[in-house]
Amino acid sequence: MDYTSDRDRAIACLVSRVQLMVQESGNPEGFDAAAWVARWIGRPVPALGGKTPNELLGTADGLATVEHLLSTMQSGAYL
Repeated sequence: MDYTSDRDRAIACLVSRVQLMVQESGNPEGFDAAAWVARWIGRPVPALGGKTPNELLGTADGLATVEHLLSTMQSGAYL
C-alpha cells in the first residue's frame, strides 16, 4: 500500500466534498476548498476526541469518520 498516494486521494476526496458543500450553500464565490481542508485537517477536533482529521486519514475507516463529520457539520448538527 502506498500511504502517500492513499492519503493524497483521501485529501482530494475531502476537498471535493467540501467544495460541494459550499456550492450547495449557494455562495461558493471566492472560497478555496483546498486551502480550507489543508488548514482544517491539521487542527484538533473535539468531535474526533481531540485528534486532527489528518491523524485519521491513513485508513478507510478513518476517512469515513472524517467524511461523516463533514456531513454532520453540513447538516448543522452540533457535536
